[in-house]
Amino acid sequence: MGELKHAKTTARRLWRRKMKPAMAAQHDSRVIAARVAMAQLEAMGAAAFDIGVKRFDGTMLLREGWGARQVLKSLLWLRRENLGRGHIYVRPAGTHGLSLVDDLKADALAQMKAEGFAPAAVVETSPGNLQAWLKHGETLDEAASTRAAKLLAARYGGDPGSADWRHFGRLAGFTNPKPNRRMASGLQPFARLLESSGQIYRQAPGFMAEVRAATAAEAVSKNRGRGVERVGQGASELPPLKSLAEFHNDARYGGDLHRADMAWARHAAAMGLPASEIRAAIVAGRDLAKKGDARRQREYAERTVGKAFRQTGKQERVFISKGVE
Repeated sequence: MGELKHAKTTARRLWRRKMKPAMAAQHDSRVIAARVAMAQLEAMGAAAFDIGVKRFDGTMLLREGWGARQVLKSLLWLRRENLGRGHIYVRPAGTHGLSLVDDLKADALAQMKAEGFAPAAVVETSPGNLQAWLKHGETLDEAASTRAAKLLAARYGGDPGSADWRHFGRLAGFTNPKPNRRMASGLQPFARLLESSGQIYRQAPGFMAEVRAATAAEAVSKNRGRGVERVGQGASELPPLKSLAEFHNDARYGGDLHRADMAWARHAAAMGLPASEIRAAIVAGRDLAKKGDARRQREYAERTVGKAFRQTGKQERVFISKGVE
């Protein structure tokens, strides 16, 4: 984060030098691009970034592992490429803890926020078209990161073709040169940074549990499929793990969220989700203030999970994340 702060300070100094005293109200477009780009990188919060430049002829230039300071130093080059109808893209370098949801609409963004999935950064790539970066609060491997992106795209109507762990989003402060995005004025729209809270969304613990369970279930299904081919016997694949929200909204439970929690806990236990992950999802899945303070809420989740494992005949297992010794 120190490098990002230095880059933002440099951008502010550049802004002060470029301002003309007689035209103080007119911001130099170069300075605006610098400030907006640095604000987006700070909100995304990655240690390093990959910058992609897709030229008009389809050539893709890739600069990997750049810090914010290097991006700032290269803004004049990026502007030249952009003026030549090049697309300017950004993504976190290496494995990371972000998901991009592309081609969102305003109502979908509002739904995300209402359901506890407020993005860390939102970029309007053209009028009415949004890209949202969600911050999970932990680094995901490639499989889990792709799974998270696909689940979010499916849930909020994002572009499924953009839902993977390495997809680029637009860097704010540069124009979108797509011909079909040209405005009535004849100008190309700028990618505008609408939000840059940089915060981890509220439902992250529960959603991460859902992602890990879905990833594990997919791996089990693949292994089972290979086993079926060897023995030549038919067997169905494991069904996908359903989200806790699906159970909360299921008419069968008539709005009784306690019953829905219990049913989902049994479902998750049967799918092989660790008890700790189920407890975390239940605590994060809805407002449990009526249960009492945080300790009583945890006790409620523990009772629910314990009963679910007893009813399913599954043995509770402890999930140990990578990096914990």
